[in-house]
Amino acid sequence: MNKAALFPLARASSSTGLHTDARACTCTRAYARTCTFTRLSAATLRFARGVALVALLVLALTGCSPGSFGAPPLPPPPPSDPGGGGGTQPPPPAEPPRVYGRVLGHVVMENAYAGRTASTSAAPGVVVQGAVRTMPLAAPGGPAYSPSDFLASFRPGATPDQIRAAAERHGYSVKRVIEGTGIYVIAVPRGTDPALAAEGFKEDPLVEHAQPNYTARVGEAPATPAAPAVPAADVTPVTTIPVAQIAQVSPVAQIAQASTSGTGALGTARIARRVPNDPYYPRQWGPEAMSLPYAWDFTTGSSSVIVAVIDTGVQTDHPDLAGHITAGYDFYNRTTYVRDVNGHGTHVAGIIGAVTNNGVGMAGINWNVRIMPLKVTDDSGSGYLDLSMIIEALRYAADHGANVVNMSFQIGGAATGEDPFMDQAIEYAYNKGVTMVAAAGNDGEPWVAYPARDPRVIAVGAVGPDLARATWSNYGSEVDVVAPGADILSAWPTNSFANASGTSMATPHVTGLAALMITSGVRGPAAVAKMLHETAMDLGSPAQDSEYGWGLVNAHAAVTGSSITTMKVFAGEDDGTTLTYHSAMASPAPGGLYEVREVEAGSWYIYGWIDVNHNGIIDDGDYYGRTPGRITSNGDTVTGVNLRVKINAGSVPSARLAGSAGSQGWPEGSAGLDAAYPVRLILKGSTKGKGR
Repeated sequence: MNKAALFPLARASSSTGLHTDARACTCTRAYARTCTFTRLSAATLRFARGVALVALLVLALTGCSPGSFGAPPLPPPPPSDPGGGGGTQPPPPAEPPRVYGRVLGHVVMENAYAGRTASTSAAPGVVVQGAVRTMPLAAPGGPAYSPSDFLASFRPGATPDQIRAAAERHGYSVKRVIEGTGIYVIAVPRGTDPALAAEGFKEDPLVEHAQPNYTARVGEAPATPAAPAVPAADVTPVTTIPVAQIAQVSPVAQIAQASTSGTGALGTARIARRVPNDPYYPRQWGPEAMSLPYAWDFTTGSSSVIVAVIDTGVQTDHPDLAGHITAGYDFYNRTTYVRDVNGHGTHVAGIIGAVTNNGVGMAGINWNVRIMPLKVTDDSGSGYLDLSMIIEALRYAADHGANVVNMSFQIGGAATGEDPFMDQAIEYAYNKGVTMVAAAGNDGEPWVAYPARDPRVIAVGAVGPDLARATWSNYGSEVDVVAPGADILSAWPTNSFANASGTSMATPHVTGLAALMITSGVRGPAAVAKMLHETAMDLGSPAQDSEYGWGLVNAHAAVTGSSITTMKVFAGEDDGTTLTYHSAMASPAPGGLYEVREVEAGSWYIYGWIDVNHNGIIDDGDYYGRTPGRITSNGDTVTGVNLRVKINAGSVPSARLAGSAGSQGWPEGSAGLDAAYPVRLILKGSTKGKGR
C-alpha cells in the first residue's frame, strides 16, 4: 500500500528552514474520519510519522483502501448570474407531458365484388331450376333410416363366429362389416322395424352399441308449410343446356383472358384478374363474390390435390368434368363405375373442379384438381344417402389420398345428436389430415345440421347475390363461413348444365377454395379452417355471429395468407405519396375488432393495411383502406370507428409508409410490420410521438 497516496506531504524549502504540511487521518472499515491540517515541528513531525506507520498497519489489517474515504468533496457551485455576467443560466422550462389516446373499432376485409340486388330463390332447400319446372333433389317425408338393416358394434374380444351366432339368435344376419371399424351392418327380416330391432339387440351381452342405419339427405323442402313452386318467370332459363348449344350463349372472344392491372407511382407490384374463357362464366356470380379472379392470379390449383365428393355419384364422362376425374367407388353397387341418377353429385363436382379455360361450359373453382366420386346411394335418384356407406366412403377417401372431402348432405334434424359411428369416421379422417366441409342445412332454422356442426368439420351456410343469408339456409353458432348458394350454375348429367340452390351448392365453393389453399401451402384441416375464418369478409354483426359465422369466404386473401390478424391498423395522414402514422400499430383480432393505442393529439384518419406482396409499399395487390373522415384525439378514447379495407387493385394511389423511426426506420414495438423489408420505407413522419 502506498503511504504517500494516503498521506501526501507538501514540502516547501526556504532560507529560513524546512516547513512541512501533513495530513493526519484515521479511518475505520465503514467511513473516513475528518482530516485536519496542522503545521508540525520537526519533533512533532517525527511523532506524526510514527503514528502514520501505525495507521498503515491498521489499514493493512482491516482492509481499508483509499476508496474508504469516499469521493473528494465537490466545490460549491458558483452563484447564478441573472444579469448576464458570465454565470450559469437557469435550465429551460420542462416540456409539457405528451397526451396519447386510444381508438376502438371494427375493420372489415371486403371482397372485390360489387354485389347484386337480386334476391335469393323463394324455394327453400336444394332445387334444380328449369325454364318450366322446379324439382326438389330429395323429396320431403323420406325415411329417417334404412328399412332393412341397423348398425352394431361388439365388445372387445368378440369373434366373428360369436357375432354371427348372436345375430342369428335374434333372427337377424350379418350383411357386411365396415372395414377397419368393427361396425357391422345387421340385416333384419322384411316387416321388422330396424330401430326397434336395434334397441332389443343392445341387451345381448356381446353388443357394445346398436342403432338405426340413419338416412342422410342432400336437401328437402320444409314439411310445413310446403314450399311454393317457383313461377316460370322467376326461374333462371339456363338449365339442362346441351353442350352443343354452349358456343351460342356467349362469344368466347369477348371474355378470353380479360384482366385488370395497374401500378401506382411508387408501386412495382401488379395485381391481375384472371378471367377464364368458358362461355358460361359470365353467368356464374359465385367466383366474383369470392374474389376468385384475383386468387387465380396466384394459383389455379394442382392435379396433385384430390377432392372426394361423397354424394349421389358423378357423370364421370361429362365434357366439362372428364379431364378432372380420378378413380372413385360406388358403395351401393360395389363397383368402380360411378353413375349419377339424381344429378346432385355432378352439380357439386362441377362447382369444385369443372375443366376451366377450355372454351366450353363453365369455370370450376380449381382449374387443376382431381375429383374422387364416391357414391353412397341407390339408383332410384331419390337423393337419400346411406349412413353405413357414408362411413365407408369417408374412410376410403382418407385411405386413398383425399386432401378434402365434400359432404353436401345432412344426417337427421335439429334433435338428432352426434352419431357415434360417424364420429369415429370423422376422427379417423381428421387424424389423417383430411379437411372435411359440410352443408349447414336447408330448413331456414336456427340449428346446424350434422355432420356440419361437428367441430372438426367446416360448416357452410349460404348467401345470395345480395350477400344476405338465404332464407332457407340454417344458421347457428356452429356455422364457420358462408358462400354463394343461390341460383348456382354447374354441370348436370346427360352432358348439360343447370342452376341449383342450397347449402349443398355453397359447400363445394368452400371445398374448392380449400383445395386451392392446400395448393398454395396451407396444411392440415385446423390450419385450413383458421385461415378461412381469418380471411373471411365479415357480414352481419361485428366478428363471428350465428347467421354468417366468420363471414363470406375470400379466395384471394385465403390463398395469399392475408389473415386479418396480420393487418396493421393505425392513425395517420397521407399526401398521396407518403403516409405518416401518428400512433402505435395495432393488429385486429379474428373477426376484425381492433384497438389502436398511443394516438397522438390531433386529427387523423384511421388506416388498415396488409402488405400482401411483402415489399414494404402500399401498392397494387395489398389490402388497404382509410376511414372516410378524420377522428380527433385529445388523449381520450374514441370508440365505434369502422374501417373497410379491400384489395388495392389500382383503386387507390400507391404510398410508402413513413413515421417516427425506431431502429432501421421501423416503428419501435410495431411487431415487425414486414421487418424483412424496412429499407423500402421513406421515413419522414411524426417527430412528436413515440412512433410505435
